[in-house]
Amino acid sequence: MSVLEHSNRLEIHKFKTGDLVIWHDQHGHKHIPAPGVVMGQELDCILIKVRVEGIMKEVRVSPEELMSR
Repeated sequence: MSVLEHSNRLEIHKFKTGDLVIWHDQHGHKHIPAPGVVMGQELDCILIKVRVEGIMKEVRVSPEELMSR
């Protein structure tokens, strides 16, 4: 396992189901902060529920894209 793979696994375990997070939705060159809730995790990503353009969606994101609220 490489150092990067190991550090990503540590980042994934940083978040738990139900944690409140901020994710930045990209619209062109703009990054709009969007509050979300962690729904679960997979081997290499976090599943969050977030409102995008007025609609609640489940989105898979990398742990580096999230900040705890």
